[in-house]
Amino acid sequence: MPHADWAVQDGAVVERPRDIQQHPLLSAIYDRHDELIADHLPGGETLELAFGQHIHPQADVGTEAWRSNAVGVGRPAVLGDARSLPFDDGVFDAIIGRRFLHHVPDGDRADILQEVHRVLRPSGRVVLVEGTPGLYRRLTKRTAFSLGLLDEDNDRYGHLSEAAVTGLVSAHFEVRTKRTLGSPFILASIAESRLAASLFPLYERTQCIKWWTFIVGQKPEPPD
Repeated sequence: MPHADWAVQDGAVVERPRDIQQHPLLSAIYDRHDELIADHLPGGETLELAFGQHIHPQADVGTEAWRSNAVGVGRPAVLGDARSLPFDDGVFDAIIGRRFLHHVPDGDRADILQEVHRVLRPSGRVVLVEGTPGLYRRLTKRTAFSLGLLDEDNDRYGHLSEAAVTGLVSAHFEVRTKRTLGSPFILASIAESRLAASLFPLYERTQCIKWWTFIVGQKPEPPD
């Protein structure tokens, strides 16, 4: 499996992710995540945090801490830290975060949600997908690392439980939607064969494990 270049910057893991296109099933799963996110965006100006190599199709602007990720994405990209966003208050209608909070120390995650709240307009939405350490995920990833099927683990701070993700969002937002995502067929996402993508319909029909948490929060309107 191609490796991701990564480093620790101000306590957070920053990286240039592996090329997901080399893993057809995982690419299809991530495309499905993007569709779910798009279904819950309210329209208007949308920011994505820590977009990696592929900014969400609906994002108007993104922030990235790994410099080379911010080059050539086809839309405005700002080099910056999600813990201290370089934007004025109340300028976005939606903010997207895909699978990145686990790269931030536990004590800093609430700061990110506070910043998201600050730069969102009233009734604006935050839409997150974050890895969730269910038993199946823990066992399969441990096995994959021990067999050398995955490269060096840079998850220094641990993935967030469903309750932890919900707690971070509900501290500042009204939770509008929440669900867990994952199928036993996620194991085939390691494969680089195009045949693996043919398992995607089965993956969709067998959403019975916790691998990711998908959650949508809405910023309350100010009191009259």
